[in-house]
Amino acid sequence: MQPIIDLLQTIPRLNFGHYPTPIEELPRFRQLLGANAPRIFIKRDDYTGPGFGGNKVRKLEYILAKAKTDKADVAISCGGVKSNHARVTAAMCARLGLRCVLVLNQAAVMFDGLNPASLVADQMFGAEIIRVANREERIATMESETARLKAEGNNVAVVPLGGSVPLGALGFVRAVQETKAQLEALNLRVDYIFHSSSSGGTQAGIVSGLQLFGLNDVKDIGVSPDDSSESIGGEVSRIIRGVGEMLGVELNDQAIVLDDYTGEGYGIPSPTGEEALAMLARAEGIVLDPVYTAKAIAALIDWVRQGKLNKDDNVLFWHTGGQLALFYSPDAGIEGQREREKK
Repeated sequence: MQPIIDLLQTIPRLNFGHYPTPIEELPRFRQLLGANAPRIFIKRDDYTGPGFGGNKVRKLEYILAKAKTDKADVAISCGGVKSNHARVTAAMCARLGLRCVLVLNQAAVMFDGLNPASLVADQMFGAEIIRVANREERIATMESETARLKAEGNNVAVVPLGGSVPLGALGFVRAVQETKAQLEALNLRVDYIFHSSSSGGTQAGIVSGLQLFGLNDVKDIGVSPDDSSESIGGEVSRIIRGVGEMLGVELNDQAIVLDDYTGEGYGIPSPTGEEALAMLARAEGIVLDPVYTAKAIAALIDWVRQGKLNKDDNVLFWHTGGQLALFYSPDAGIEGQREREKK
């Protein structure tokens, strides 16, 4: 273990997040699930800090540290107009004094006259926004904008969608190290970790970290908000292999991803997710988001109801943030910010 810790210390990383994020027990939520429910704990990565926190902070600490080392003067990334990744990228670029360009597509759920809170935050942080019609246009537009910026003489750092590359996944390898120390301090055994899994970096880092820090008995369960388990699982495996290559170790690249809880699709609240969101808010005063975490908690609830989890189990739910997806602001421009639509 020590050589891995020492190696992690040598890889450049920003120190922007607030760690360790708390682990809290959810006794009233457990009561709602019945006498046979497991003990349930929550890892509060919605408290990580910059850009309203969430799981992206841990990944971007590594990715933007590399951009700084490479002396980039502009960072470009993409996502939806409600994107947590885009918002945190914009916030951390502002802190670095790094110009930020975001290619953002329309969300599945929008309201006339209102802008998603994350989009408003992007603009407040000074990001330049390029709007595209759909998810399919994002990568091509980001590539063309990157070429344009380079032609203008800029040193461009391309920040991958979700920060989901092996370098970013190291943030969650470290997070497992952090969590292990917390569990040991609490004298607590965890049997399962549940979390949302979409672009793959968070799950890849957790699965890698569990192996690297001797927590092989913990079963990690990723819950898809959109794509198939095969698609996400393949991406998670690819990133795990990349983590192994970076650290010079061989890792099992298999991951469990559930795709039974996506509802009607990405960004569209599901009935089971809405039930989960309401249950946790009223029982514990904790707010989830409708895109990712509510669907992941819905999976946990369903496993309890099916008897796949029982009172002898200890379950850790990893809250990856994203609550701003619940909120909107009146449609008003922010002075000095540039936004354009890609035709």
